[in-house]
Amino acid sequence: MPVAAPGAADWLAALRTAHARHGRGALLIADDAVVRIVGEHRAEVDALADVVLPGWEQVEPLLDKTAFHAWATGHGFPVPATAVVSSPIELAEALATMRYPLVVKPFERTTAWQAVSKRDKVRRIDSASDLDTWGFRPFDVADRYVVQEWIPGLDSDVWFCLTYRDRSGRPVVTRTGRKITQWPVDTGSSALAVTADHPQLEALTHRVLDAAGHVGFGSLEVRRSSRDGKLYITEPTVGRPNLQSALATAAGANLAVAAYRDALGLPQPEPVRPRPAVWVHESGLPRSLVVGALRGRLDVVEIVAALARRGTTRVGAFGAAGDRTPVRAEWRRLAGRLLRRGEQRALEPVVTLPSPRAPMNQKVDTPAPEPTS
Repeated sequence: MPVAAPGAADWLAALRTAHARHGRGALLIADDAVVRIVGEHRAEVDALADVVLPGWEQVEPLLDKTAFHAWATGHGFPVPATAVVSSPIELAEALATMRYPLVVKPFERTTAWQAVSKRDKVRRIDSASDLDTWGFRPFDVADRYVVQEWIPGLDSDVWFCLTYRDRSGRPVVTRTGRKITQWPVDTGSSALAVTADHPQLEALTHRVLDAAGHVGFGSLEVRRSSRDGKLYITEPTVGRPNLQSALATAAGANLAVAAYRDALGLPQPEPVRPRPAVWVHESGLPRSLVVGALRGRLDVVEIVAALARRGTTRVGAFGAAGDRTPVRAEWRRLAGRLLRRGEQRALEPVVTLPSPRAPMNQKVDTPAPEPTS
């Protein structure tokens, strides 16, 4: 059922239409904005569909990044030094007192944030003046931000745990993994990831979810600091699968099937022995390799090890062995974006710089662009 940018009214109307057409069904959420809509309109959603999600008081501290820091600190979980800001003045104070580099991220990836920051879910800054390069004012697109001190390390120092917990809070399936590269480099989403056992991270993930009383989809992302070797939580994800959740499926843990069966009250299948897997974002990986190499931010040993793994199941973000249509559509989308960007640059006015011999205060003429048909 197609839905426009997910405002609550439009989304709920689409759910009512789907219910009228198809009857009651299991609801699997795929977007943070919809997690919030379901949490805030739970009674109406429960009347139309079966969904496994705890009450809003359990969801909000893990969904809202500004609320999560205070909650995590209060429970003694490891998080980097953080400031929560809700005005330009508070942001300026944080930028003046915290240790750079810093990571700035909105309380949620709102529709407005995604419209102006399509590629970056968070942004790293090395000085306060970096904000001037954003091209938009932060508080025009979100009303609260988390400002965190950067955790030193490479993309291969980012680990994650993906899990599904049934209505009673029992972990049904869990897999841990490791990012090898990200796109954008340093601050983006997975571009190349592998399964990797990490008992400490798995235990930490379930301690966090236990403390919150969470059920349903849940995950935790951490970064190992190259400074002290400790794990620091960068963000939880609740109520929905992650981008790289297909890695867990390839490794024998299908979180979506577990969620579907739990929502409908069906018995879970017998657990499958974990198997090694590699996950690739077909368009993100080549870009992460090029930019990472130029910046000296690649863990070459881990990249080679991941791509050369034998006896592993390989899965892509878009493609499948029998259906290359999605990955072709992704490449067409990127080609179209590059073409539009090239056209926009071609139409930009050309600035005529003064001659080196001209006085420094000489006026610079900027000719108007020629009209186009």
